[in-house]
Amino acid sequence: MSGSRKETLDYIAAMLQELAAMAKNQDLLFLTYLIEMAFIEVNDLSGKKPKLPARIFEPTSLNGSGPQ
Repeated sequence: MSGSRKETLDYIAAMLQELAAMAKNQDLLFLTYLIEMAFIEVNDLSGKKPKLPARIFEPTSLNGSGPQ
């Protein structure tokens, strides 16, 4: 894909949102977390505030103290 930096970052952000949702649906918690961090980084690079539809990663879910 070629295009402007903004177009590239927007595309990557959209793909990361889809990947995060897929990982979450399969209970791949650590992978979901990593994808979410990449999404936040992309938004930082583009100067946007990250907007996730809902909190994808719940930190307490990794240590077993969160809701099941």
